[in-house]
Amino acid sequence: MIQEKISSETIVNGINMTKPFNLEPESGEKIWITGDTVIIRATATETGGAFTMIEAIASPGNGPPPHIHKNEDETLYVLDGDFEILNGEHIMRAKPGALAFVPRGTIHRFRCVGDRTGRMLLVYTPGGIEGFFREAGMQAVGDSSAPPVDSTEIARTDKAGRRYGLEVVGWDG
Repeated sequence: MIQEKISSETIVNGINMTKPFNLEPESGEKIWITGDTVIIRATATETGGAFTMIEAIASPGNGPPPHIHKNEDETLYVLDGDFEILNGEHIMRAKPGALAFVPRGTIHRFRCVGDRTGRMLLVYTPGGIEGFFREAGMQAVGDSSAPPVDSTEIARTDKAGRRYGLEVVGWDG
């Protein structure tokens, strides 16, 4: 039997045998992006490329600008707070338990519209978009809030977006 170790995957006779993993609630890589914090919960490497999972923590009025993913579908699941989700031509007022599926190539965004911080779970299929967040954002420091978006972050986002197939449609929308 041919066996080769690749990251958290094992390939046996050409079949991907992804290994199980666990993540404690306070674990995960924290990144500041678009004025908010995201926590990378599962990477493409850990899931054998199947998906990337990210928790987004958005303060009132915040969220990413309208954008399009060219390489992956995105599923948004509201954990806590009130959000407005633009999904193509549809806008949904979303409370905990709401779900939106965004096929690749669809303009979308979410914005926290409540009076307190909200949390969403974002699942990207296939995985690999975590590299975009690492390049466009910056490592979060402690429990402090993310800095506001500036021209440097916009330039990083545009550059990383080209590498990862993400296009921001407008920073004001």
